Amino acid sequence: MPDDRLKMPPAWSVLAVLCAAWLIRVAPLVLVPNIHHPDEIFQSLEQAHRVVFGYGFVPWEFEYAVRSWILPGVIAGIIRASQWIGEGPQTYLPVVGAVLGALGAAAVVCVFLWAHRLFGLALGLAAAAVPAFAPELIHFSGKALTEVVGGHLLVIAIYLAFPGREVSSRGRLVLAGLLLALAVAVRLQIAPAAGLVGIVALVRWPFARTFWLVLGGAVAVAGAGVIDWMTWGVPFLSYWHNFSFNVTYGVAAHFGVQPWFDYPAQLLIVWGGALVAIVLFGIVGAVFQPLLAAVALVVLATHLPIGHKELRFLYPLLFITQALVGLGIAASIRWIEGSGLMSSLPAVASRPSWRTALAGALLGLFIVGRLPGFMMTPAAGSAWIEKKDDVAASLHVASLSGVCGIGGYGVTWAETGGYAMMHQRAPFHHARGPQDFAARLPAFNTIIFPKALRDHVGMPDARCFGERCVAQRGGTCEVRDVEPLSTPPQLRDVPRVRALWPPAAQWQGGQR
Repeated sequence: MPDDRLKMPPAWSVLAVLCAAWLIRVAPLVLVPNIHHPDEIFQSLEQAHRVVFGYGFVPWEFEYAVRSWILPGVIAGIIRASQWIGEGPQTYLPVVGAVLGALGAAAVVCVFLWAHRLFGLALGLAAAAVPAFAPELIHFSGKALTEVVGGHLLVIAIYLAFPGREVSSRGRLVLAGLLLALAVAVRLQIAPAAGLVGIVALVRWPFARTFWLVLGGAVAVAGAGVIDWMTWGVPFLSYWHNFSFNVTYGVAAHFGVQPWFDYPAQLLIVWGGALVAIVLFGIVGAVFQPLLAAVALVVLATHLPIGHKELRFLYPLLFITQALVGLGIAASIRWIEGSGLMSSLPAVASRPSWRTALAGALLGLFIVGRLPGFMMTPAAGSAWIEKKDDVAASLHVASLSGVCGIGGYGVTWAETGGYAMMHQRAPFHHARGPQDFAARLPAFNTIIFPKALRDHVGMPDARCFGERCVAQRGGTCEVRDVEPLSTPPQLRDVPRVRALWPPAAQWQGGQR
């Protein structure tokens, strides 16, 4: 193997990969902010908002102790730090997305470092370009979803432990174990995949090296237990409830049950015409990184038996697959170079830049060719603009003054951007129809409603954002109780760990 592949790559190349991957992930957050799933708001951003500002919706998961506070707590810290730059959701939401996007970009750098060690600088850059610019990874990367954050932590941990050479640094091994366990602490369903990595380490490594990996993992596990103890009163309560409520009570089934082949069908839709290339290059990449391939298969096998299926749950598999594809493309170019195939073509062999041109052509066909297909596929491309009208309307509410109550006329609380985007210390009331709207109107002076109801609302100065509109009437608001939020019927007879909604007095006083 040439010496240049044994060394670390130039600092400029690492920085270039990091910046390119980060910028392409941050751009959609600024240009087309959207909501892929309400969980990215109400399971993380909304709870962080509640920590920092003292008010926000409290879904059932945060009353029944089904969620760890690790991710919301970290995001709360980011929101606090963003206040040095500016105030309001127009500041802290992009900052949170930028930090999460940076974590995704760091995972891309790991792919580059793997490929550089195997194939050198030029092909390392080519390999990293695939996960850097894969449209589904760009879409998810800045989302405050546990499966996305956990997936990035998993990839980084695997690289730290298995970079393609023997690791002797104790600190690095401790960090690898810590991030591996932290990925599980953030997303419990990653446990089987993380367990596989641990088993491989136990089999391959001497005890002296394995000890430091286990030590790092133990620190993260203990920290997760302490955080549950501090927030829920019992160590590891959120993990037990997450498992038992979904398995014993069947709560996950409340949100839909799909057959096992739903995931292969979703992957077919997302990858579309590039499916054959993804499979073939992925298999080639798996030859060079079999552990990554095994982890991806474990992620899929873990989720297939679970009835409730969503593409986002497979994010670790999506990222690892694109990483393997990048390695496969680099390996294929290396094979062509070593086979002498190009030297048999005089017109090509006389051009020293043929390898760069070939790499560019393959990447162009794969990446640029995928983007139009991804955008034109309704189930995939619509993700880029999903709920963007809800985001725009909610952010507009944040810019208004004198808001004393917010009404959702034909719009539920889960169809807004939450208080994380509305950012008004005012109660939310849901009006279900014309009579209910008229009866509840005295309780709110700011209304979010579908454009189709604009004539019925009767406020000509309403401002619309696509299919979602916002209007504000004059006057004050009557004080009325807010309604309970929805709870899965399986938990109706199960006592709440914390009775936090409807709130008692979170609307008065405090920081906006």
